[in-house]
Amino acid sequence: MTTAKKNKLITQLYNTQHKWLLAVSFNFTKNQEKAEELVQNLYVQLLEMDDLSKIIYQGDSLNQHYLYKILKSLFVKSIKHPNHPTITLAIEETYEGDSFMDDDGGIEHRIQGYINEALEQLPWFDRELWKTYCRENHSIMSLHKATKISTSTIWSSQQKLKKFVKAFVQEKIKLNE
Repeated sequence: MTTAKKNKLITQLYNTQHKWLLAVSFNFTKNQEKAEELVQNLYVQLLEMDDLSKIIYQGDSLNQHYLYKILKSLFVKSIKHPNHPTITLAIEETYEGDSFMDDDGGIEHRIQGYINEALEQLPWFDRELWKTYCRENHSIMSLHKATKISTSTIWSSQQKLKKFVKAFVQEKIKLNE
């Protein structure tokens, strides 16, 4: 699917279904600001998808049931991790139930050191963007509004950072076993 066709579908979705998406999100969150953020995250996720043709319904619009499921999934994820995300959460998901967890369910001090070491090796932009994101408790949308950096750039930077840190920590663990 071409970028132009994807943008056309998302624009059509915004023009015809945005109010419905907000209403569904509001039913989940019971908060207008959080509902708007949920819908924005849906748009970001759709933009990041490689091929929207899998979810086209009747030839020219996106499947509402699929969109509902995405919104519900985004909402559930926001409840599962009510604290602001940190790199530690991304790594903890990898090692959950592993021998690297301490008695409180958090990551061992040694692993946290590896995470900090990995963060120092990242390019300046990604490292500073992450620090700002965590330190100032931003969402992707609020960081976009504060910095004027596109939401897709912020999301891509976070994904790249998480993958790098996970791989770095896993390599350090293998070397030190």
